[in-house]
Amino acid sequence: MHKNQDKYSNDEFNLEELNFIDQMLKESLEEDFNVSIPNEFADQVTELVEKRKAIKEALLKHLIMSLGLFVILASTVIFLYYFKSEHANVIFEFTLNFKYPIAFVLFTILSIQLTDSVLLSRTKEQLGK
Repeated sequence: MHKNQDKYSNDEFNLEELNFIDQMLKESLEEDFNVSIPNEFADQVTELVEKRKAIKEALLKHLIMSLGLFVILASTVIFLYYFKSEHANVIFEFTLNFKYPIAFVLFTILSIQLTDSVLLSRTKEQLGK
C-alpha cells in the first residue's frame, strides 16, 4: 500500500494539473446527462418481474404435482409388492407389458399440464391489460 502512495506522490502532479483535473470534474458533474429513461420504465420492470414470478410459481406447482404423482405411483407399487396378492400380480403383468404406453401417457399428461400452466399465467397477465 505504501508503494502505491510513493508511486503517485504529489511530485509527479504539479499544482496546475491537479487544478485542471478538479475543474474538469466540476464541469462534467454540472452538465446535464443525455441519458433518459422512458416514462413507463417502472411499469415495464414491474410487469417483467410479475411475469417471471408467475412462471416460477407455475413451474413450482408443476414440479410439486409431478413429485406427488411419482410418490403415489411408487407407494402403490410398494403396497402391491408387499402384499403379493393375485390381483397385484395381474396389475404387475399389465404394467410390465404396457410400460412404454403408460409412461408415454403420463409424460403427455404432465407436458400438457406444464404447457397449460405456463400459457395460462401469460394469458392472465394479458387479460389484465
